[in-house]
Parts: sequence; structure tokens; C-alpha cells
Amino acid sequence: MTRTPCATGATSIAGIALLTLTGCVGLGPGESQAGPSTDATRGDGVQIPDEHGAELVHPLEDPEIFAEMRTAAEDLESLRMGATMTFELDAPWLTQEQHLEMTAEGAADFSEVHVTASLTEQGDPVEDIEAYIQDGTGVENIDDQGWTDSPSSTIDEGTDSTYAAVLEAVIAMEDLLEVDYDDDSYTLEYAGSDAEIFDSLEDPFSLNLDGYEPEETDMTVEVLLDPQTLLMEEFEFTLYTQESPNPISLGMEISVEYSMFNEVPPLEIPEDVLEEAYGPQH
Repeated sequence: MTRTPCATGATSIAGIALLTLTGCVGLGPGESQAGPSTDATRGDGVQIPDEHGAELVHPLEDPEIFAEMRTAAEDLESLRMGATMTFELDAPWLTQEQHLEMTAEGAADFSEVHVTASLTEQGDPVEDIEAYIQDGTGVENIDDQGWTDSPSSTIDEGTDSTYAAVLEAVIAMEDLLEVDYDDDSYTLEYAGSDAEIFDSLEDPFSLNLDGYEPEETDMTVEVLLDPQTLLMEEFEFTLYTQESPNPISLGMEISVEYSMFNEVPPLEIPEDVLEEAYGPQH
């Protein structure tokens, strides 16, 4: 079986789970959390208050880290997410590169969010989108052609790329991740070809390896945590197929940065946007 090229249907980014390269990877919306606080001394065995007022003794044991990551996310209501994704396909009949950049600010569960996104192929612009999603409906502006009602600009129930979904994917990799600690952060790292890694990320990012098995790829994962909050600041995933008789080679890179935890104000769609999409508001 060969892999279907992913150019077809790559438009309407915001309408497919907040940015989906059809058949490849669907992302949700961030950028890196502000630098670590200097209020507490950092170092091995030093107590540092977390966001809940409790004191964590660093470095934590590995099981504690993953438990604290889940606990920290329970109070997460809003954030900013910035993501980039590159997909490469090399076949005798086609060479293709798609690159997606996006940001989103809003509710942590993406129930309301402001999204901007840009998609290129072979370095050439394909589509720019700005969208607001709120109360199950959305408005979008594609290539600066004007604001229109877009009921499709909602979260695709089949693709959950929220912070919580990515977090659960990382926690599912617990046994395969190497944990390192220094004065600035915890780093969770992986390099290998274990199917569990691909399986964990398949749903949050709509990964598709038609024609390959995960064991036929080289994958890396790197997650950066703030030691005070145990929230993810950065998430990176790469995948490249190994040499094989298959004439198609694939590569993908996903990079996500999270910031403004619980600092994003409630979404307000500008009046001029609503008027252009729906007519005068009463």
C-alpha cells in the first residue's frame, strides 16, 4: 500500500479541528511560558512552591512528575498555543513539503478560541486563515477575503488536540520517556521506534502512516516542563521513515509552545467582524 499525498483538501484549515493537513496531522492551537520565577532558589533537593501553594522537592521521582503534571492541568482554564508543523513526502512521482504555522488564544479546551494560521506548500503560500470559535459556531476570514459565517469552524470531535489531550498522550509514554532535571526545567525525552509513541500521539495529532508501521520509523519526543507549575511549555515530535523497499519516504515535525496559562481574557469577537459575517448586530 502506498501513502496518499496529503495536498488534497488542505484548505479550510480552521474548519478541520483547528488546522488539519488532510490525512496527515491535525493540530490544535501557543507560545512559550514566561521565564521561570526567581522568587525561589532552584537546585537539587530544594523546595519550590508550586502554583497550588504546596512545596515540591526537586528533583521529583519520575512517577511524581507525571502525577503532578495531571494535577496542574486540572486548574488550567485558558492559554496561548503556538504550533508549527512540517510534513515531507518524497516519492518517485512526487516531492511535497507542507508547512503550517498557527497560534490560538482562548479556553484551554478550545471551546472558545481565536485562531490565526498560515499554510504553505513547497514554500509557496496556500492559505491564510483567521477565525473565531465560540459557543459551537465560528466565523472565519480566508486569505483576507472577508468575514463569513463558518459552522464548520468548530472542534472536530474526532480530533482532540487540546492541552489536556496532548498531556494524556505524554503521560501514556511515561515508561519510555527519559526524565532530566536542571535548575530551569524538567525535560522529558525519547528517541526510538516504539509503536507506543506513535499510538499515543495518533489521536491528538491525527497522525497517519499509511504504508508504514511505526517500527519502520525513527521518532523523537521532547517535552519541556516548568518546575514550578509542572505545566508543559514546549512539546516537540519528529518522525522520519527508515530506508526500506517502500519507494515513498515520509517526514514530519511538530512543535508546540504553550504560554499565558490562565492569563487569556474571555473571548470577545469584535463587533465589526460580527457585522461583516452576520449583518448589523442588535
